[in-house]
Amino acid sequence: MSENNRAEKPDVTKYVGLGFIAGLIVAVLTLEYYGYLRHPTEQDSLVVEEFRLLSLNTEQDLKVSPKSSGKEAFCVNGYLLLRPENDRQNVAGVLVDAKNRGIHCQLSLMPSIGHGE
Repeated sequence: MSENNRAEKPDVTKYVGLGFIAGLIVAVLTLEYYGYLRHPTEQDSLVVEEFRLLSLNTEQDLKVSPKSSGKEAFCVNGYLLLRPENDRQNVAGVLVDAKNRGIHCQLSLMPSIGHGE
């Protein structure tokens, strides 16, 4: 008689596990459908860091952190390149704007910036 009682009992653990897995699949598919899951593209992997421009306005004080950014810029073939200060063997990257247009630079202007001349 005890064997019949065991056979008639449903396996609750199995149904809870299957319900959890089904709920997880439904949740992921719903998030995907409504666009909440963002898949990385090849273009996303190319962006290392974003920058912004602080304009030099004579009417407002410019506040810049005294800490180093850990990057250095230099001019090559008329374009501004950026690389980490601590890893000079690392490949430098061309600094571009939001539309992937290269930022031009002139060597004649570079020495006079930031040296108090």
